[in-house]
Amino acid sequence: MRRTTAVASAVAILVPVFLGGASTASAAGKGALTVRTLDRSGKPVYAQVAVYNTKTDDFRYIEGNKKTSLPNGSYELATSFVGGNSEDGVVGGHSVKVSGATTTTFDARKGRAVKVSLSPSPGSGYDHGVGAAVCTTDNSPATMSMSAAAGHLYAIPNSSKAYELSYGTTYEPPSTTGGDFWLASATHRSGVPSGVSAKLRRSGLTTLKVSARSGPDSGQAQFSFNGEPAGGSDCSSAMDILDVQRDLPNSFGVHVPAGQWSVSQQGHDFVYDGVHTYAAGKTASLALGRAVWGPGGQLPYTWYHRLYFGNDNPFADPTFTAGGILASGTLKLTHAGKTLYSHKYSPSQEVDAQPRIPGSGWYTVTETGHRGQLPAGSLSTSSSLSLHFYADAGKNQQIRDYIARFRPEALSSRNRAVAGSTTTVDLGMQRLGTDDSTIGRLSDGVKSVRAWYTTDNGAHWHATTAKLSGGKWTTAVHNPASGGRVGLRSTVTDTHGDSSTTTVYNAYAVS
Repeated sequence: MRRTTAVASAVAILVPVFLGGASTASAAGKGALTVRTLDRSGKPVYAQVAVYNTKTDDFRYIEGNKKTSLPNGSYELATSFVGGNSEDGVVGGHSVKVSGATTTTFDARKGRAVKVSLSPSPGSGYDHGVGAAVCTTDNSPATMSMSAAAGHLYAIPNSSKAYELSYGTTYEPPSTTGGDFWLASATHRSGVPSGVSAKLRRSGLTTLKVSARSGPDSGQAQFSFNGEPAGGSDCSSAMDILDVQRDLPNSFGVHVPAGQWSVSQQGHDFVYDGVHTYAAGKTASLALGRAVWGPGGQLPYTWYHRLYFGNDNPFADPTFTAGGILASGTLKLTHAGKTLYSHKYSPSQEVDAQPRIPGSGWYTVTETGHRGQLPAGSLSTSSSLSLHFYADAGKNQQIRDYIARFRPEALSSRNRAVAGSTTTVDLGMQRLGTDDSTIGRLSDGVKSVRAWYTTDNGAHWHATTAKLSGGKWTTAVHNPASGGRVGLRSTVTDTHGDSSTTTVYNAYAVS
């Protein structure tokens, strides 16, 4: 996937992504290339130029208006830069053959306006921006993009079918407290046209309604929406990027081209999910930051006498189950009274050990987690998960067990319950597979569920009855009249004797 700068409502500073592919040129056939980059008044301006050798696959960035040593050969070039007036944005791409000292030029005076709008218009009161990306049709890394305020973006024409132009438009509310966001894009497949004047239809968009609570995270958060091409690299992916800044809690709508999108939330912590497909004309709801952030993910599995701990997360958001980068803690595996593996992990560190297990029998995996660097009063600050299970060392299969996911009902946008009230907590029985057909999955069922809550950070735990109705397990928590915070714990035992105990401290607030 190719990424450069995001579409925004003001001229963006060029931030190339493709920094790899260091030069591997030989001394033979030395040449030199000077790429002149001129703004719309004809004056030289700073620019980075993506340079790709079509024979050797050598790729690098060079600075405009400076002579750079390069091997002789054929190159694809792409650039984007800001004019001397600090307002105009320019993109361009063309090919050049380097033979000895060679000079080529990207002249913004030859650029043609890129005008893109949405039809029907979202209305007045929005900051209207446009963006464009020049790409090569052979999917080389010679790709650059630029964004600017409407009326200030230009593309230098090129009739060569080796290049294409993606363009897009955004409408963003000027306030950080409310309003919807709009993004639309399209691609001209054969060359860079002599100007763009496009009205993109709203009927091709999908709507994501975001409801983001505070508590597990707080303050200002950035929500990133990234379009994913359906197959292979696509120039449009440089346009299908939208970043939204909002103070938590917050609700807003995002209207983007139908297709595949990934979404993330970055505040003090970071949560994200995989790619999902959204249809044109449809609306999908994304509820983020809801209590409780706690243990979730894939269960461990055995593989040729080794135990793989699986892809679990001690602080999984109920909707965006990946992330939780602030977590630190411990992981331990025991068997027959002996510790087989013990490890302390730090934030953003992956635990990828696969300890060998001595044979079939009963094992216990215990994981603790703590999220530091959070403001006072944050929720879901500590968690633990204990899995007691029977493992068949000679088979490649996932263990039996369930992970309880706590979902308190009827909380406020700050994940608070009313003091003295009773909160119903849904107990989701999570048992995710590995998505690997070579790893067997055993049948299982829930035999019993026990639940507790604490109002003094674990000094005392109060038992509460877990009930099964309509296929859903729930329990009732009596919230303290004086307010505070509630922690939750549950033990799930399956029909084969395996059990799991899940604990989350400061699961939700009471006021």
